[in-house]
Amino acid sequence: MLSRLLNKGSASDARTRTKPAGTLAPRHVTVAELKLLIPLRNFSEEELRAFSLTQKTETYGAGSILFQRNEKTDDSVLYLLSGSVEMRLRDTQRYEVTAGSAKARFPLSHGEIHRATAVAKSDIEVLRVSARVMHKNLHAELAEDRLLEPENWDVPELLRTTPLFQTFCQYFTSEELRLPTLPPVAVRLRRAIEREDIGIAEAAAIVQLDATIAAKLLHIANSPLYLQAQPARNCLEAVKRLGLKATCNVVTSLCLKDLFKSRNKALQRRMQTLWHDSLRISALSHVLAKANRWADPEEALLAGLLSDIGAFPFLVFVEDFPKEHYSHEEVEAILAAVRGPVGYYVLKKWDFPEEIVQVPPLAEQWLYDSGPRLTLSDIVMLSRLHQHLESGKTGQLPVIAAIPACHKLQDGTLSPEYSLKVLHEAKTEIQEALTLLR
Repeated sequence: MLSRLLNKGSASDARTRTKPAGTLAPRHVTVAELKLLIPLRNFSEEELRAFSLTQKTETYGAGSILFQRNEKTDDSVLYLLSGSVEMRLRDTQRYEVTAGSAKARFPLSHGEIHRATAVAKSDIEVLRVSARVMHKNLHAELAEDRLLEPENWDVPELLRTTPLFQTFCQYFTSEELRLPTLPPVAVRLRRAIEREDIGIAEAAAIVQLDATIAAKLLHIANSPLYLQAQPARNCLEAVKRLGLKATCNVVTSLCLKDLFKSRNKALQRRMQTLWHDSLRISALSHVLAKANRWADPEEALLAGLLSDIGAFPFLVFVEDFPKEHYSHEEVEAILAAVRGPVGYYVLKKWDFPEEIVQVPPLAEQWLYDSGPRLTLSDIVMLSRLHQHLESGKTGQLPVIAAIPACHKLQDGTLSPEYSLKVLHEAKTEIQEALTLLR
């Protein structure tokens, strides 16, 4: 079955734009090479071995055009195995992908339309794969029954047998983990709004049960984010200005900070880093949602804050685990793998809407395509991407043209230059959101 999905002929008109490679010849791809490619590495050893026996690489000479910007794809994607390729987003926007780099583990382009022109800088070797396998494998990986099974988590093999991971899995599967709990005001407000039997006055009365939250909500309603001429004078006017759903999302957001605490000093520092990163992603999500006319930017703000909620149960578990049985490196490696599925589990337990529940496991699934329209998961994913681009941590990212969510933005593109421009123009708004949530 994998062979049927992966085998795909070259585009018929590609030959007119390509040149023969002088130093490379087509060959069978190896299982070791397939295990490096995302998401192909998730197939079984038997499937990869069968594919390696039937599929050969394609080779092209320097100057060959693999595909051109704005042309339709031929339902296949290309992985670079040897040489280097220049990706041209615009006349002045170009970047290079080199075989063996982190970017080369992802396809050069992905989606219905190519968003860049790919030109071989040297003799190159590529592997052509049906685009259908991308959707099949990623959607299967994110199905609930797989997400909640620890054997399916992307944990380094060496760490699977460690006491820390083994014991954590036992606690998770037996539902013995200590999960975070939302403050009563957030739970009560969310349940009342879900029942649709509450008005603005009743919502304000619930918020006022927590004086600190009520004061913060009033401050947010009067902030530049809402640009109202007349300030709200009390909690009732604040709820009226924001609306019921937005009030619920903002109140929940304001309650999350107190969850990220630990008695262990080292873990407390890690929790604080996670919280600050979540704040940044939340603010970026709010800005991107407004820029793309998302109906409820406050929902995007909350989704950004919740994207790493799965880290909390794991770090709380580590807090009570004997220190002599784990290292800092183990904690970080396991955390990266478990926070998505555990976040999904926590939000399910909290009875959040499915669109928010899907955010943690999709937060860094760069190749996931949710469909033609921008979704909440897309917004949070793009916010994380913006954060990586802003900080210069682009080593583990795929090429921009391969990320489906990028093409759903209003102007239909994203690049490092565009990203920094968005961040610069929204700097004041981002800072305002950060200030309000701290």
